[in-house]
Parts: sequence; C-alpha cells; structure tokens
Amino acid sequence: MRKSKLKHRLVKFGIAGLLRSLNRNPRVIFYHGVDFAEKNNALHINPDIFEQEMLFLTKHYEIISIDEYERRFHNGLFNGNEIVVTFDDGYKNNLTIAAPILKSLDIPFTVFISTNHIESGHYFPTAIARMIIRDSNLSFIKIDCLKYKAELKDQKQKESICEAIIHILKHSNVHLVNEICRQLIENISRDEYEELCFIHKAEAPMNWEDVVKLHTEYDCTIGSHCKDHFICNIYQTEEDIKAQLKESKQIIEEKLHSVCEYLAYPNGIYNKGDVTAYTQNTAKEAGYKLAFTTVTDRLHAKSNPMLMPRCAARFEMDDFITKLVLKPKIKLF
Repeated sequence: MRKSKLKHRLVKFGIAGLLRSLNRNPRVIFYHGVDFAEKNNALHINPDIFEQEMLFLTKHYEIISIDEYERRFHNGLFNGNEIVVTFDDGYKNNLTIAAPILKSLDIPFTVFISTNHIESGHYFPTAIARMIIRDSNLSFIKIDCLKYKAELKDQKQKESICEAIIHILKHSNVHLVNEICRQLIENISRDEYEELCFIHKAEAPMNWEDVVKLHTEYDCTIGSHCKDHFICNIYQTEEDIKAQLKESKQIIEEKLHSVCEYLAYPNGIYNKGDVTAYTQNTAKEAGYKLAFTTVTDRLHAKSNPMLMPRCAARFEMDDFITKLVLKPKIKLF
C-alpha cells in the first residue's frame, strides 16, 4: 500500500517527469498478451490499460521499430528517449486485440514466436500446469516421469504444487518438459481439457495464417522465441540449443518470405542461468543481429548484442510510469 501511494505521488506531483529527463536510456519493453483474462493472470494485460500505456508512450517517448533500434545501437545514434514495444510467445490476442490498438496509434512492434506452438496450437507448458493443477476439478494428480503423486486437497495446496511443477518445467530439458505436459493432460478427460482451453483461451497461440496476417497487415516484425518455449540453460544439450535457435529462424523465414534477425530468449534471466555462453555464441552464428533477455540492465555502447536488456511491462498505470523512469537504475559512481 505504501509503495502504491508513493508511485501515485511521483506521478501526481510531476516527479516522474523530472526523473524521466534524468534517467535517459533506450528501453525495450516486453508484454505477453493483451486480453480480459482472470485477475491472477500475470501474462495478459487488460486492453484498456494497454491502450492507456501506449498513449502515454506516444506522448512522452520516441517509439521506434526494432530495426531502427538495431541501426542506432550499432551506429551509436541513441538519444536515450527511445522505446521499442515487444511481445513474447505469440498469443492469438497479439493479433486480435493488441495489433489493432497499435495500428490506430501508428506504433511499430515486434512479436517473438515459438514456432512449434504456432504449428501445433499447443498451449505453453506453464499454462498447461496452471490449468491442470490449479484450475481443474482434480483431487489427485500423477506425473509418472517425475515419479510424483499428490492429493489436491484445497486451493492453497494446488497453488503450492503448481508452483513446484512450474519450477521443474523451467529447470528441465525440452524432452522432459514435453513429457511432463503430456502426462499432466492425461490426468483429465479430453472434454475437460478442451473446456479448460476454452476458459483460458487468452493462452491460445496464433497459427501461421495469423502470423502472416500480423506481419503483412500491421507494422510488425516477427522474431524468434525458439521452436518450443525453450529455456536455453544448462539442462539442454548443445544439439538441442542449436536446433532451437537455427531451425526456428529458418522456419519463420520460410513462412514469411522475410529475414528473421532478432531473438528473444524464453524466460531470459541470463544472470540466473537462462542463457548459456554456448547459446550466445550459437545465436550469433545463426545470424541474429540482436538477442534479447528479460533483464533490465542499462544499455551501453559496448553492451553485448546477444544479451540485450528489456523491461517487463506493468499492468497498472502509476506502476508502469514509475518503473519506466526508475529502471534501468542510474549508476552514480
């Protein structure tokens, strides 16, 4: 509550504007989805708030395309007031809800897609875990590949188990992740799973027809988010890392008849092990001009092009405004 009041005062009394002029640094902000999702959904922002945030950006920042960002970065041309708008994963609502809002405001944007999910329509692993464990009617869950069995007695326990399984998903190789998801779904009937998918339709990925439309009818650049929602950590083999980075790029270029020059690492917290040194080298070898993390580092002329910083978007206006002016942190000494 105290933090909320402080943020409100920073905005109300114009202090945020002063901080904005002092803390100049190019920023790439990232969203996931834009939809009227449930309140405890941390991925999909309310469309009305999203539009307010975009209007704020058009008034106070210079919104540029990712191509222009790359040009300015490599030529030392930043003025410090730039913003690039990006989305991760490739949700259908990026096309149906976000894109029309952005087009009405003439805002360029980038969507990083996981190509296997675009191809298959399968929901992302953490979404499957939340739907099956937290939101289904199960009273007991079994995941044989983990030798795991548990009763689901109440909502608090469901939340705890869900959090534990998501942690495992983020610290396992891609083949185990896919098997965990398959076995999670086997805990319920096909009809119940389809019902859950409908209830949580905000989590649905685009298909290739959607991606082509987004690319051709809007000022949208398509980048790679690997083939799967693949966290490039030490649990993955080098062979799988190479395939995820190179083949996703190749598939996007074949489908769109356009170059794919940008990558966003899934999860992307490189300083917590989400991006190995081998991954960075492979991304560069694959031909990506820039690869983005989810860490809010300060951008410098000598920043690593394969570890570019991004700022997570916020879902409440005062929080959005204050986080933009306070981060990345200014290093005074």
